[in-house]
Amino acid sequence: MKRAVVMKEEDLINLAEKIGDQSLRDKVIEMIRNPRLSFLEMPNSTTFSKSPASKRRHHSYESGLLVHTYSTTKVAIALADIVEEVYGVKVNRDVVIAASLLHDLFKFATYSQTYPGKYNRSKLGEMIDHLSLITGELYARRFPIEVIHAVASHHGDASPIEPRTIEALILHIADNADAEMNDKVFWAAKDIIRECLGLDVQTLPKEVSPFKVVLAKKEGGCEEVRRRFSSLL
Repeated sequence: MKRAVVMKEEDLINLAEKIGDQSLRDKVIEMIRNPRLSFLEMPNSTTFSKSPASKRRHHSYESGLLVHTYSTTKVAIALADIVEEVYGVKVNRDVVIAASLLHDLFKFATYSQTYPGKYNRSKLGEMIDHLSLITGELYARRFPIEVIHAVASHHGDASPIEPRTIEALILHIADNADAEMNDKVFWAAKDIIRECLGLDVQTLPKEVSPFKVVLAKKEGGCEEVRRRFSSLL
């Protein structure tokens, strides 16, 4: 839920530029710049750049999907480094980066904003999930099967197929790590706000980073939390 850094689509493009294979790199950048479905009409929904990554859990705020995508990709690259250095296994970084950048791309098409900070399923989202949408679109755009597999299996045991390559496993672990860290910090911040300010909040305004709420409590207790955030909540 960290909002101190304003994430933009260009930050994802910069990561995509690390893909060595030019054809794959161009396909990934085109999808990020033009996230459309070639086999279904795009619904009235949020946009990719404004969408949350979930309705009520991790990164459930405006542009949370961009933040989650960027962070997941960075974690996945770091894991690839570790796997190669510690375990001596060569990792296809092109697949890792491409799949990480695209794994949740069409979540935005499954959400609609009812009012600021509150999201529901779009009409399309009531009929089909984001994992099916992105997998279908990757097939339609003729992405390599290794990328499609990594994306299709990134939910692990809850996916249509479990991860069966090192690259797919890296994405699954990176996705879980970023989502769980963000989720845990959000709920910790809510508890701190309840304890220190007597407020039971469901969402936080853009000006209030859950990470900074937790840090404020660590540095100065409830007094510091009240000093920094009482006027913003």
